[in-house]
Amino acid sequence: MAYAYSLYDTPGPGSAPLGLTSVPILSPLPESDATDYVYRNRLLPLLLVLLEHHPQHLPILLLLSCTYHALGDFDASLAVSHRILAINPDYVEAMSNIGTTMKALGQPEKAYSWWWKALQLRPTYWDALDNILGMTFTLAHDAADQGHRLAYYRQAQGVCQYVQRHVFDDHGRLTRTLQPTEVPRLQRALFTSGTIYATLGPSNVERAILEYARAIELAFRPPPPTPETEQYVLRDLLLATCAAGHFLCSGPNPSLPGLSSIGIFQPDVSSRLGDPSLNLLYLVRASGEQLLHAFLGAGAGVLPTPLLLPEQVMRLRALLLSQTDGVLPAICTRSASGELKPPPDVVRQQANGMTNTVLLTLAKRFQDDSVSNATIPGTSGLRVSQSIVILLYYLALTLSPAPSTFNNLGIVLSGISESRTGPDGRLLDGTALARMFYTAGLRQDSNHPHLLTNLGSLLKDEGQTDQAIKLYTKAVEQKPDFDIALANLGNAIKDTGRPWDAIVYYKRATAVNPNLPEAVCGLVNSLCSICDWRGRGTLPNEVGVDDAGYFVPPGLSIYPGWITRMVAVVDEQVRHSYSQELDGVLPTMAEECLRALTCARGRPLTQEELAIWQRRFQSLQSTAEDRAEHRVNGPGFLLRFLDWIQPQLQRRWYLKTYGKTYGVDRRVPLPDDTLSSSFVRPSLPKAVPPPTVPSVLPFHTFTYPLSPRFTRIIPHRNALRTSYTAYSHPWLPKHVFAPPTPPLGGKINIGYVSNDVNNHPLSHLMQNVFGMHDRERFNVSLYTTSPWDGTAYRPRIADMVENFVDVSSWSLESIVGHIKQQNIHILVNLGGYTKGARNDIFAVRPCPIQMQLMGYAGTLGAGWCDYLVCDPIACPQETSAVEQWRQVRARRQHAASAAGSLSGSSLDLDADIDPEDGSDEWIYTEKFLYMPHTFMVADHKQSFRGDDNLSPEARAAMPVETLWLEEERRRAEARQQVFPDVPPDVIIFANFNQLYKIDPGIFLVWLRILRKVPWSILWLLRFPAQGEEHLMRSAKLWAGEEVASRIRFTDVAKKDWHIFRARVADLFLDTAECNAHTIAADVLWAGTPILTWPKHKHKMCSRVAASMVHATKFGDQMVVHSAEEYEARAIALAESVRYVPHHEPSGAVLPRGQGELVELRRKLYINRDNLPLFDTLRWTRNMEKGYQEAWRRWVEGTQYEASDEWAACDGDEKRSGCIWVQDNDPVHITHT
Repeated sequence: MAYAYSLYDTPGPGSAPLGLTSVPILSPLPESDATDYVYRNRLLPLLLVLLEHHPQHLPILLLLSCTYHALGDFDASLAVSHRILAINPDYVEAMSNIGTTMKALGQPEKAYSWWWKALQLRPTYWDALDNILGMTFTLAHDAADQGHRLAYYRQAQGVCQYVQRHVFDDHGRLTRTLQPTEVPRLQRALFTSGTIYATLGPSNVERAILEYARAIELAFRPPPPTPETEQYVLRDLLLATCAAGHFLCSGPNPSLPGLSSIGIFQPDVSSRLGDPSLNLLYLVRASGEQLLHAFLGAGAGVLPTPLLLPEQVMRLRALLLSQTDGVLPAICTRSASGELKPPPDVVRQQANGMTNTVLLTLAKRFQDDSVSNATIPGTSGLRVSQSIVILLYYLALTLSPAPSTFNNLGIVLSGISESRTGPDGRLLDGTALARMFYTAGLRQDSNHPHLLTNLGSLLKDEGQTDQAIKLYTKAVEQKPDFDIALANLGNAIKDTGRPWDAIVYYKRATAVNPNLPEAVCGLVNSLCSICDWRGRGTLPNEVGVDDAGYFVPPGLSIYPGWITRMVAVVDEQVRHSYSQELDGVLPTMAEECLRALTCARGRPLTQEELAIWQRRFQSLQSTAEDRAEHRVNGPGFLLRFLDWIQPQLQRRWYLKTYGKTYGVDRRVPLPDDTLSSSFVRPSLPKAVPPPTVPSVLPFHTFTYPLSPRFTRIIPHRNALRTSYTAYSHPWLPKHVFAPPTPPLGGKINIGYVSNDVNNHPLSHLMQNVFGMHDRERFNVSLYTTSPWDGTAYRPRIADMVENFVDVSSWSLESIVGHIKQQNIHILVNLGGYTKGARNDIFAVRPCPIQMQLMGYAGTLGAGWCDYLVCDPIACPQETSAVEQWRQVRARRQHAASAAGSLSGSSLDLDADIDPEDGSDEWIYTEKFLYMPHTFMVADHKQSFRGDDNLSPEARAAMPVETLWLEEERRRAEARQQVFPDVPPDVIIFANFNQLYKIDPGIFLVWLRILRKVPWSILWLLRFPAQGEEHLMRSAKLWAGEEVASRIRFTDVAKKDWHIFRARVADLFLDTAECNAHTIAADVLWAGTPILTWPKHKHKMCSRVAASMVHATKFGDQMVVHSAEEYEARAIALAESVRYVPHHEPSGAVLPRGQGELVELRRKLYINRDNLPLFDTLRWTRNMEKGYQEAWRRWVEGTQYEASDEWAACDGDEKRSGCIWVQDNDPVHITHT
């Protein structure tokens, strides 16, 4: 028989032998000539001879039936199996083989009945169980409808439960002794049962978790007889892993408060880690609830995360299983003396692998939003948290190290906010630890595409884009259809300033996964950057483009394309956030919030106020369906509350220390630290999941045709993520930051924060503002968060500021510390959501008043930004949340209703409407600080006088006609230099914006203008050069070759030449989705008129140029309000131009222009030194008025609508949340 078994198992080369019944025979494997020859000519004759001598020998008969099956003689195989059953009716191996043969014959019902019969006789007959489950899952997969599919799953579930009832008692304890090889097979049955429960719907998730937990517990319990003290459960395992992890991190002294009194944290225990006589699991179980409560206290309601290095994770198995030398206890055997003996290596590998699979599945299940914060069944109240996910990954990794597990753990670690000190003394945060685990995984498999991709993403975030590109490229080489790696590679290439080279990777990614957000949004951005609009599609009332590149006229219907796909992706991402749970964290959080609110109010809440707030918190506990229907973003509400309450707590602290004091004549002490405990910030529970962020960046909303609500929510979600990170910093005090002392001598301390104090448009526009502040009333600090680029802008600006600080290499904690040290009253954000901006500084709320200015033309959607500096043209009053709130309040006619909500939402914070609100009527979460002429400051009067080399004094002294004649000469010479082939009477329309600002709708208008003004050209920039071919193709398709031939491209010029040559254009045609901003100032300074269309009420970026031209006092001539008016106005202005020859003394002839357009140019140029747009000193004084009013309102408390102070006041702030800065100084304009 031994030789027969050998022949059956190893018939020859190239074959996959069929095992005996101990290995399921699912179907005949492909036969080779060698297999068939050996079975038919050697094995079969041998077995028949043996059978003649031993006709009742069941193993011979069993092997014979397998051989017939392998040879395809199913009838003979069945006959032999039935002969076995005639001898022994309970011989389950024969039943299993009959079932396998019936399946091969296409009779699954009979196969099932035979396997089920075998299983009923022997519930631990694993071959039969595996065969039933395998066939049932195949039938479910091939089922015609969901009903039949679920029926098969329930059938499989019933089989699994049948087996469990015969193996476990009602308390989950084994009722029979298992062989070591049976343990992983029982685990597989439990795992399968859990997976089926998870498949059957959300109501079965808890049962699924219980099955997974039982599979894990099985492996860590020693074999029977097992005392109650060693009946370890998942809770014991998690607590022991947490304890071992903290021992590894901190050595003999526990780093967490409150643990030193617990027995397992005594010094002698930590020194004995790994000692076979120390059973850590036993000690943890013996500690009962004491250790659990201590851990939850130290971790603010969740298990505190031990941050382990890869090599420390590898030690966990030996520490947790010291008595079995790192072997899972369940697969050991007990000797007569009770000693546990390990099994062969193959059994260890099987058990480790199966336990690893269950641990990883449970970890991934806990990462699902649908179970976030949920109570884990059977763990005495432990809730799902990020720390538990990490502990499960630690266990999986220590049992069976695999590159994929290193990868998954790295992903989780990269998102944590905790940090620890490494062996070398350096601070290790989540990103640094993730990098270690990615690197460790790559040591196992240097070509693992996921590890390469994720390590590349870390490097990219650290600014090592070139190295990231190399890793992404390698990942794509290993897995050419890896959609995430392709999208990341595209993003990295785009970030190097080459979006056109990224397109191919985005397209490959979307070909694999059409709905991958990063790929879809990256593709849209890259195609828009070069104006390749083919396949764009269209949204209602917008010009679109079909796949062939032809324009689609605006209408009410949608033409599908990549722009519509992008909108759908954003919609899905926005709605996904409403699934995030807050179970378990709300009672404590609500109590802390109400306590903070009472402190901020300075009085107890009224019963009515308390009821309103209780309803708000109750709405967070609704079902997922209700949250989605009512747009309830639970984590977002908690973060908004923290952002909202902090400056109010700071103010109450200020009042308690200084009273309503606007300023003091002598130095006063800093706020008393002993009061800090009265102004504790509600703590954000660690179980609150991080907010999700849409893949469309806030800056990209400027040029996309998104609804007002999406335009608001995208920056808001980014603000929430910034706030979440801010409140997770371990160095952040429990109390709010102390308020500054009152302004000494009435001088308010202003702090500006910018990433652009270099050769950047912001510095071009603002460089003299910092030096023009009235030092009798203000102290100025400027924090630059980027390194110096070597240009003259930074030294020039630094010389103007008494406190200029380069914090580009500082930690956030150090920056905030310096801001507090400087006693800043008002902190001004000059970056917003532009690249490299530091919103994280503002999110921790170091200052009582924080505002946004210049750098970002849109809402931040953030509770840590109080004011947006703007003007009524750029930001219409009704688009602010607080103004909408006033309208609702006025309609309701009484203040009690006003504390309610807009559109039925219960999650407004008094006048701060919930940004998740479904309304499209408003956009800005900030209050408006309205400047009198324009919010834009343009420093050209001081900084860019080289175009005519005239000082303001020289200009003022020169006769107007002489000044204008000199300008016409300069313009004619420049025109000849730029376009030597263009006749003098040709109208030059121009746009100098980056090409991403051009959309199909405005380009179509430009083409119509060119067609109707045949003596004109359109001057565009190669900005970038890769857009030229696409614009020219569209022009030819939409307007024909002749019109297209009149589009002229030039290269981008350096700043001085760019401003000088801007005078060459007759009329600057502005883009409508996102206007020219800095370029508009350059063009107007050169005297060139602008035609602009403030297309969207909700988009500040589309209204900036209208604001700027009105600050010239000639705005009515340059602003239109529709595409039709835009086209008609451009044509009319062009047709107004005529030239009269002027004979120069030299004999040359200078064509001098006449008509409305020329007269408008003349007025712009002649008056430019007096225009409010270019009056930096006037702008600065007006800005200072705004700062003073903002400080007054904060001290008074009237900044906060629905507060007692606001209700009692009768000032301007009662009627409007806006600060309206008045400018009573006259503007001297020459109209002749």
